[in-house]
Amino acid sequence: MQFRLLVLAVGTFVINTGSYLVAGVLPAIAAHVGVPVTTAGQLVTVHALTYAISAPVLSTVVGKWERRRLLWLSLALFVVGNIATALAPDFGTLTAARVLGALGASLFTPTAVVIAADLVPLDRRGRAVSMVLAGLTLATVIGVPLGVLLEESVGYQGLFWVIAGLGVLASTALLALPPVPAPPAMRLGERVSVLRNKAVAWVLVVSMLASLADFAAYTYASPMLSALTGAGAGTLGALLFIYGVAGAMGNAVVGRITDRFGSSVGIAGSLLLLAAGLAFLPLAGGSPVITAVLLVLWGLGGWGIMPAVQHRLISAAPTGAAVVIAFNSSALYLGMGFGGITGGAVAAQWGWWALGPVSAAVAVLALGLFWRMPTTPAPEPVPAPEREAVPA
Repeated sequence: MQFRLLVLAVGTFVINTGSYLVAGVLPAIAAHVGVPVTTAGQLVTVHALTYAISAPVLSTVVGKWERRRLLWLSLALFVVGNIATALAPDFGTLTAARVLGALGASLFTPTAVVIAADLVPLDRRGRAVSMVLAGLTLATVIGVPLGVLLEESVGYQGLFWVIAGLGVLASTALLALPPVPAPPAMRLGERVSVLRNKAVAWVLVVSMLASLADFAAYTYASPMLSALTGAGAGTLGALLFIYGVAGAMGNAVVGRITDRFGSSVGIAGSLLLLAAGLAFLPLAGGSPVITAVLLVLWGLGGWGIMPAVQHRLISAAPTGAAVVIAFNSSALYLGMGFGGITGGAVAAQWGWWALGPVSAAVAVLALGLFWRMPTTPAPEPVPAPEREAVPA
């Protein structure tokens, strides 16, 4: 069982490394295609908005497919999109390549999360989901920082060739999964109907705002941290690595906290950490050490919220788990897309120092909305002795 979850986590790692790597090498991309950094940042926006729109639509179009076949299709589109990114000669072609990669990415993570939740008992869903999403957080631990460090030697184009190769390897790893039947077919209208559940709709808004707060700053993390600390490529890579490690820790820890104490604790605590880490960035005084501490808080909160939100959605609509998880992926990527737009506008208007505080204000808004969220009955956490008796 753990090995199957690991296979899904590997695929999630590859998909999200390809998605987030653009943010780490924005200055190089901007210089190559001859556009400002804030314009190049819109590549993140285009990728994210394409993902958000295509996730529910494509999941309907190919809803009758066996799940492993669907994962293979998503990785094929992703690989072609990353090869096109490496070969793109100008900004327009590069934008089209990111759209193609986003189409593939939008199919993978929601499907992998639902498969993971179905593979384990109810009381272990938080941990199973967090294990698959660990691939997503490890993309920030390994993928983006390593890309920043290697970009000077292989160029950003070489990095995307590597990502395409990893996509092929991830496709091969899926052979370890058994065939997974498709869930009962649902029309697009039936899928959209889950949004009538107020608890579902509300948590999706909170999820989107949390993602916006995170990615308004993270999209421009490289130029922002360089401006605040004067860091070179080596220090910058180390800072992004620290952020990613904190994100992986937050994902794992909050998954367990959610299983034991419920999703409310996980969501609220994550939003508080996210807001604190972002708000004080300009006050670090250029100190890499203080900046690193704040990046730990930022990473813990920004990534820790994900398993708690996924758990909350599955509990609110257990019969439509696949649908609400797909919509949450859309919400996350809408937040990422609007984050790219917001971050670019804030930096252009007030400078890089303002990105952290403005992003923190969005996180506080998400926390305020969360406390007003409609409640729905949810399964009580299973006491610790019973949890230990359930096989993994």
